[in-house]
Amino acid sequence: MASKNNLSGCFNTLTKNGLDWYIERYAIPASLHPVFPEKNKPIFPFPPGKIGVYTRLFDYCNYRLPLTKFLIGVLTFHEVHISQMNPFGLAKVCHFELACRGLGSDPDLDVFRAFYKLNQSGNWYTFEVRDKDSCCYTWITTSIKDWKERFFYVDDRCVPEFMVSRTKKMKLPSSLPKDFDFNRALYATLIKEAGRIQSYPEHILVMGRISTIWSELAWYPTLRWDGEG
Repeated sequence: MASKNNLSGCFNTLTKNGLDWYIERYAIPASLHPVFPEKNKPIFPFPPGKIGVYTRLFDYCNYRLPLTKFLIGVLTFHEVHISQMNPFGLAKVCHFELACRGLGSDPDLDVFRAFYKLNQSGNWYTFEVRDKDSCCYTWITTSIKDWKERFFYVDDRCVPEFMVSRTKKMKLPSSLPKDFDFNRALYATLIKEAGRIQSYPEHILVMGRISTIWSELAWYPTLRWDGEG
């Protein structure tokens, strides 16, 4: 049975129709050759040239392919592979990126580090808040049912070659130094404007540059306020 301590015990329950739905709904590039896992095969070890992707990353974490530069930057800095992150950690990265862009600012790695630290969660990793009294979100679910049992594979070229897989021998990042320099104005505004970590409509993700599902400029979403024609 799958558990947070048993990555090789995660057996797929996603159906072929379910995979087809995710490919269409989230515009997963055909060039990444998404494939259905063999029956009774665990997610790990991955087939050659592939990585496993959990479906809940799309419908809960606002995760999209291709990955954003900020998400890649966060993971490479912390020396952890995308396939090792649990949904709770990835949701925090995506929420932070959206929140910064909603404030008209580029997402800032140092500000993210001021809010979060990498921690281990069984066979996976996550980001935990450093200070519960200084948080950039107001709520996040503590349970996502059966997220480990629904997955598929895509070509591993969807992640950069320099993205490494963290081993248990690698030390977690140390505490921040007392003189750690970061954008304190952005930090304070993110706390003031904190919101829920949740799934967002696609047009919000497009405007936040998380999703590229509408790549044509003519289809780029706009906001219309009540009363406007």
